[in-house]
Amino acid sequence: MIYQLKSHLFFAFGLLSLFFACSSSDDSTGNVDDEVPVPQASCSDGIRNGDEEGVDCGGTNCEDCTSNLVIPDSGYSTPDSYTGYTLAWSDEFESESLDRDKWDFHLGTGCPNLCGWGNNELQAFTDRSQNLYFVEGNLVMEAKNEFNFGQEYSSSRIHTDDLFEFQYGRVDIRASMPSVAGTWVALFMLNKDYTIEDPGAYWPSGGEIDIMEYLGEDRNDILGTGHYGINFPANHRFNSVHFDALDGNSFDEVYYVFSIIWEEDKITWLVNDIEYHTMTPATTQANGQPYPFNDQFYFVFALSVGGNLPNVAPVPSNFPAFLLVDYIRVFKANE
Repeated sequence: MIYQLKSHLFFAFGLLSLFFACSSSDDSTGNVDDEVPVPQASCSDGIRNGDEEGVDCGGTNCEDCTSNLVIPDSGYSTPDSYTGYTLAWSDEFESESLDRDKWDFHLGTGCPNLCGWGNNELQAFTDRSQNLYFVEGNLVMEAKNEFNFGQEYSSSRIHTDDLFEFQYGRVDIRASMPSVAGTWVALFMLNKDYTIEDPGAYWPSGGEIDIMEYLGEDRNDILGTGHYGINFPANHRFNSVHFDALDGNSFDEVYYVFSIIWEEDKITWLVNDIEYHTMTPATTQANGQPYPFNDQFYFVFALSVGGNLPNVAPVPSNFPAFLLVDYIRVFKANE
């Protein structure tokens, strides 16, 4: 075996020497005659390549890309005031750009401290207008099949960390979901002290309130969740409850309003004003963990692709995918 290995090594080194001699003998400048070919737009192979602006569309040679964005013309709405509450903060998304006094972006892949955003997600987040923009009073997040930060997909994730952090109140979010399997929407809240730079310091111990999560593989289902536990992974616990779409209208066809009523020692989840989930200190204590939800929290909106929660892998040719948010409103209980 040793003899055979030496023979193979000598043969390999000989081939390498011949290659370098041939490649440099006639080119004193170090240039290689054969340039690496640039991928060309095929317009037909189900892959975004060359100068295509989408999968098999756009660019120099392919047909123009057409947007699959559909704005719902119906759905549920909630009032802009409630008895016993005062509107404390809101965004109606009527502008042409993101209000940077209210929101900021999370960018990239989460690396080096939260690679894959802690969930093995397949997208990179950007602050580009191709991934977040405004149409007819809606914030639109668009997940695209394109390489960005070494990932196969791009999308958007925004937050209110250090801009708006609060404790208790009613939250209403009117939104319509994407239709593409492999997408994962999360409209959630994190402890004010949680940071991407040191995620383990306050997660799950600081708590996470998932106002709603949605998977494109099941357009008739959402879930509300509370995450907690003194450390990860040994003591990470969560309580989730699913909610089915109403009246035959899937979550990607019309607007729904996803809400929480957050009080001291109690969180109640609602869809279209229907209560479906509640957590109290008794919930976490039943799992041997403290209740972390009496602190201040901030918002995160994310449209992800792939990851640990979806059961269906994304198919590039099915993209783009769109999340629409009509408004978010925060009401504080009057003293």
